[in-house]
Amino acid sequence: MGEHAITLGYGTYAMRELDIYEALPRLRAIGYRTVEIMGEEGWATAPAVLDRDGRTRLAGTIRDLGLNLSAVMAMMPFCEEGGSRRAVLEKFHAVCGLARDLCLDAGPAVVSSPLGGRQPPWDEGRERIAAGLVEFADVAREHGAVLAVEPHVGSALDSPEKAVWLMERTDHPALRLNFDISHFHVQGMELRRCVDLCLPHAVYVHVKDGYRDDRGKVVFQLPGEGSLDLRAYFRLLAERGAAVPVTAEVSAMIWKRRDYDPWAAAERSYAALAEARDGR
Repeated sequence: MGEHAITLGYGTYAMRELDIYEALPRLRAIGYRTVEIMGEEGWATAPAVLDRDGRTRLAGTIRDLGLNLSAVMAMMPFCEEGGSRRAVLEKFHAVCGLARDLCLDAGPAVVSSPLGGRQPPWDEGRERIAAGLVEFADVAREHGAVLAVEPHVGSALDSPEKAVWLMERTDHPALRLNFDISHFHVQGMELRRCVDLCLPHAVYVHVKDGYRDDRGKVVFQLPGEGSLDLRAYFRLLAERGAAVPVTAEVSAMIWKRRDYDPWAAAERSYAALAEARDGR
């Protein structure tokens, strides 16, 4: 099987308890070609934990394994205002610096995060949300990075239409989307429309599956475990010439279970995604 324009990746968000230097070779052996590094407190790859030597070692390991860094992920409360905002900006500076130090190719480095913090209702607060994200995008640009903000079910930014409005309203070269179809799929939104609206603005792609239960609660699943038509999804990506890495994301509602097996999850996710990509 030759190389593909759409490469598959995996995130260390779901591997908090694993040694990163044991995890990376195993991910490469499974078949993944890109890796998303978790840059959040509580992980051994957080900016405050990785010193200069640690960053050099990690970046070199990624390169030597034939992997590419797809993004650094963090949970940024972008909508915080008042006195706490300074601390959020400092944290974002640190995450962007980590992404820059780990990115050994031409870049730019990608920093991915959902729209966190105390969010105002979209209709009355969207201009504040947009202006606030521009402030963070300016920080990303200082570091030679791009902020990929992720529309998320349950947040103010929860639809493709809102995402397009945000991209057009800000028109910032360092502010793009992390397109995760699962957040629209669980809301019953049509696949083609979501791809058509979001993909032109996406610098990064997450994928997982999910549904709403009888009480309306969102339940996330591994790719291939639910009703998302992965073959149709990859077919749409290919038709539109997508070259961004597609990263399997394992939700915390999965990896925090007592019976969670990180390697079974990684292997099942790859098998489902590779089959859908190659069989479309």
